[in-house]
Amino acid sequence: MLRIKPFVMGHLVSAVLVGAGAGAFLDVRASLYFALGLLAGAVVSSFVCQWKPGVEAPAWRLYLVALLANPILLVSLVFMALDWECVVGLRRGWNCIAAAMAIVAASLCFLPPLGGVAWRGWKRHRARPR
Repeated sequence: MLRIKPFVMGHLVSAVLVGAGAGAFLDVRASLYFALGLLAGAVVSSFVCQWKPGVEAPAWRLYLVALLANPILLVSLVFMALDWECVVGLRRGWNCIAAAMAIVAASLCFLPPLGGVAWRGWKRHRARPR
């Protein structure tokens, strides 16, 4: 039977919940797309976390690797670097819509690794002998 580590399970579930919650402000279809997009980024990030630091690494290291290995965050950072004038407020208008969406996407990427670390901590706390 397939055993999914607690960090990976928490990371994936929180990515779906964050994506669905963020997309729900627009409509049902956007909720599905946001959830699938953040889930795909979390899957890639979880594979990297299992490979390099391991899912039993300290929480701060696991969070940083999960955050920096997320391809959605990396693409968002590239978009923000390309439209840096929009990010700092030197240029405004409809030309800055890609930078605004990149900022929102990057900020959504900070929550799923926290969910994974929190789920791992809760499972460890429950498994501790009393």
